Amino acid sequence: MTLRIVVIIAILSVLSVAWMHQASLVQAPGIIYAPVYLLSVPPVPAIFALMLLVALVPLSGKLMRRSLTKQELVFAYMLLCIVIPPVSFGLIELLIPWVTSGVYLDAPGNDMRALSEALPQWFYPHDDEVIRQMFEGSDDGSVPWRPWLYPLGMWTVWLTLVFGTFMCLVCLFHRQWSEHERLRYPLLFIPLSVVEREAPGSHTQFFRNPLVWIGISIVVIHHVMNIANAYNPVIMALKDRYNLGQQIFTEYPWTAFRNLTIFHRPQVIGLAYFVPLDILFSGWFFFILQSVLVFLSDVFGWTAARGFPWGMSQSAGGHVAMMLVTFWVGRHELARIGSKVLSAGPIEEDRDQPLPYRIALPGAILGFLVLAIWTRNMGVPLGHTLGFLLIFFASGFVFARLRSEAGIPSMWGPAPYYAESVFEFTGTRTLTAGGKLAGLSVLRVYNWLARSFLGTMSAYQAENNRLADEVGIRNRIMPAAMMISFVVGCLLAYVFILQAYYTYGALVLHGGTTSGGYNVVCAWTSWKQASTAVTSPADPDHGAMMAGIGGGLLVIAMVILRWRWLRVPFHPLGYVSCIWYGYALWFPFMATWAIKWLVHRLGGARLYRQLMPFFLGLAFGDLLAGGISWIVMAVFGPDIFNGYMVQFG
Repeated sequence: MTLRIVVIIAILSVLSVAWMHQASLVQAPGIIYAPVYLLSVPPVPAIFALMLLVALVPLSGKLMRRSLTKQELVFAYMLLCIVIPPVSFGLIELLIPWVTSGVYLDAPGNDMRALSEALPQWFYPHDDEVIRQMFEGSDDGSVPWRPWLYPLGMWTVWLTLVFGTFMCLVCLFHRQWSEHERLRYPLLFIPLSVVEREAPGSHTQFFRNPLVWIGISIVVIHHVMNIANAYNPVIMALKDRYNLGQQIFTEYPWTAFRNLTIFHRPQVIGLAYFVPLDILFSGWFFFILQSVLVFLSDVFGWTAARGFPWGMSQSAGGHVAMMLVTFWVGRHELARIGSKVLSAGPIEEDRDQPLPYRIALPGAILGFLVLAIWTRNMGVPLGHTLGFLLIFFASGFVFARLRSEAGIPSMWGPAPYYAESVFEFTGTRTLTAGGKLAGLSVLRVYNWLARSFLGTMSAYQAENNRLADEVGIRNRIMPAAMMISFVVGCLLAYVFILQAYYTYGALVLHGGTTSGGYNVVCAWTSWKQASTAVTSPADPDHGAMMAGIGGGLLVIAMVILRWRWLRVPFHPLGYVSCIWYGYALWFPFMATWAIKWLVHRLGGARLYRQLMPFFLGLAFGDLLAGGISWIVMAVFGPDIFNGYMVQFG
């Protein structure tokens, strides 16, 4: 890559991070913003930057010796996808309140101070006034950087170690997924269509294809009508969702379906068109099946245990089983890599791979071991350490596989709460025995990972490696470039987020009041659960334990059925994608499944390919509308849309 594109990426990174920071924290519409809308993927600033660079290609040829190349455009886009997420509310913005809330919440009658002091020294600044000003805002808005340098430096090392371990793991499966299994990587259709200027399924330029513009127009009309409805409810609009369960299923035992909500996400519908039918069917089928099980237990008078049918536990078991299945399917490739690594001579076969095998394989193993030893030395029992890290890495790895095959546009994977999943098997009594609180404290702080994007960024790693192959970028530079971009993204996030916290106060940002916005509420909830565990330790949950084992066995059973019977309609990836966080995906999956089924029945493969530009236009239009909406908010103020929530990522 040339020096000019490095300079361009540096400038765009600062601008994109500032844009994302304003959208996700400073001018975020409120606490309902975060848990309701899965973030748009790819990030809107990355798409806008790519469109800007494509538009400036003719001008770049006049200002420089030669125009920007396709490889340079895509390289900038890929690195922006890594730089931007740390500043959003799923990483640093979440981490900082999580590690400091114990000190701020300390009061007579709770155990917050003891839990905080049980954490390692490097977790947070040991100055109560520094933490108080972070939550409430400082008088002059200045950031006391000195107390923060050591904690932020250590967390950067820890985060980079996790990111690098996922990098090594994903690179080990690059050839298996791209060449042997030939996964489609549907999300790559968006940047490739913008750069190649040709829509999939068509030989017409992307922005000259009428089907693309029909799709974009429908999405724009959808958002405009919703905004108008927010001002005047008389105006008819689909809005962003319809709470089907609470409107229709109001009588017992039909209340089992009260969690059914229809979400209107044009981007999900557009990209779901490229998802295999069996994954779409399995996603909505297994999500609704959870409500059916509750309904049947009520109809027949069974006394269901608390948490039944334990969707989170099923998700944890399903993710671990899916990771094991993925390793089993790629066992021949992994065995070949292992033999090459142990051989004495040079390895010729990995010259076209993102990482040399002698770095990727030891890196994945050593990264996991270092994290396990590091966590164990913090005071977490070995069994809890291995269980937590296994579920965490299984969730991130399976999500990378899910995005590579199905292209679900989300940064929040269908992952369970890792600490709770471990506690269901072990309980919390052993963590508080003898007054030792380090294990409980560390795992409760670690649980911020369940709401973060750190694990799911492995999907961007897999997609970037594949995108480099598609446009002819020398992929050996990608791992190092992504690692540097991630560290830069974290450093920029520290600056922007801490400045905002000390200027406004973490309590009032992200739509918060005196009780905090979304990130603060999530952190406080976890700390209060830790305090409760000290006074009322829990025993293992045998029902949840059986559900976790059952989820894993169900995944394995579906895999065996698919090996024996190719036409089986159930897919394990569909199951793990919606069993826990399927509330926002089940209806788009069902609608797209019905559309694809009709398309295949009426017009076959030819009609399916002809409609590809239209559905890609839906996805692109949603990203475009989200970006334009925020620009309007930045110019006229966040109240311009009167509370209408615009998804943004």
